[in-house]
Amino acid sequence: MATGQPELDTIVAPATPLGRGALAIVRIDGPRSAVILETLGSIAPDARIATLARLMHNGVVLDECIAVRYTAPHSFTGNDLVELTLHGSPLLVERVIGAVMQLGARLAEPGEFTERAVLNGKLDLVQAESIADLINSRTALQAKLSLGNLQGELSRRAMAIRESLLHVISRLEAALDFSEEGYEFITRADARLQIEGAIADANALAETYRRGKATTSGLTAVILGRPNAGKSTLLNRLVGSDRAIVTPIPGTTRDIVRETIEIGGLPVTIADTAGLRTSGDLVEEIGVARAREAAGNADIVLYLVDATVGLTVDDEHTAYPDAMIIYTKADLAPAPAGELGISVTAERGIDELLSRLDSLVRDEFAAPEGSLVNERQHQAVLGCKEALTTALEALAAGLEEQIILVDLHRASTALGLLTGAITRDDVFTEIFSKFCIGK
Repeated sequence: MATGQPELDTIVAPATPLGRGALAIVRIDGPRSAVILETLGSIAPDARIATLARLMHNGVVLDECIAVRYTAPHSFTGNDLVELTLHGSPLLVERVIGAVMQLGARLAEPGEFTERAVLNGKLDLVQAESIADLINSRTALQAKLSLGNLQGELSRRAMAIRESLLHVISRLEAALDFSEEGYEFITRADARLQIEGAIADANALAETYRRGKATTSGLTAVILGRPNAGKSTLLNRLVGSDRAIVTPIPGTTRDIVRETIEIGGLPVTIADTAGLRTSGDLVEEIGVARAREAAGNADIVLYLVDATVGLTVDDEHTAYPDAMIIYTKADLAPAPAGELGISVTAERGIDELLSRLDSLVRDEFAAPEGSLVNERQHQAVLGCKEALTTALEALAAGLEEQIILVDLHRASTALGLLTGAITRDDVFTEIFSKFCIGK
């Protein structure tokens, strides 16, 4: 990675996915980017002016492309940068990158372009992570959260807390500098109020993590019930294909069958499971055990009951108190009053089921903009909250300013690590190694 290098290398990589397409983009970043463009294309275009260029190397025409040159600091990375829009043949992309490397560039590491943008102050760490999340978004709600964080929603919330801490820190340190003169730049009561406010804000931010993680990662829903309750039939209806085998023979489903659909704006992976019963069949027993394990780890449990049979002593719905109870085969027997009844064959109650699932996902799992979305961010905020709580306890105990300041600085540092205002090489390596090459 580029972190800590004394001299900036020139790097090159494709910025579009591998494969055939109408166009492909190649990025060249670093001090030799303009020289390489001039060597290949015999042009030195004005900055940020799209220019037609015929690329040649060793007397061979590589491609005709559109070249755009950006000068530092007015580029994505903050360095001199060239973008080449080529025809979308993988062979052309490979030949152009090979020529660029022969002229002094090296192939970029995963995430190195975005890492350079962070190091040059064009983005903070949260915004950099949001780029990766945005690229991997599968639904509009995921994209909205990632775009909001890319635009600085989460960073602004974190930095507002840090600014309030720096206000207290600066005044307590000033009081230490003028302790002999007896100056007081902030009262202990005011400091307590500021710290309490910061704790409340940090706690509110930490509480966004559950929804933020659910939004970026997606949810899991498990369909449970006794054999022949209609689990596989419902899965097939929800995903719109015959994904699971449906027969009147109990115990057909042995292993877990999973498919992902969009519900409430989020990707939800729905699992069809073995019917819950005691069986002498070893394979079926393993399937039942896996069903219970999957339900224990699921975000949503749909417990199906055959309306023609009703709840029995063998049903395990009470083991999942948050489960949504659904009565199936409602065309043959009505669901109890106030309960949801469906019939896949008669297409009855399906719209109501989807509406309830949509509301459940949006009300319980969808994250607002400015939410924490990964464990690194969550731990940083929890570290801030813990340090602030310790500082407040020290203040209440009447301890000296020096002791209180240690914990306030710890809290400020935790928030600095969140956004990258304070950098650590191991944090950078962990984040950017997960990026695709070219970003």
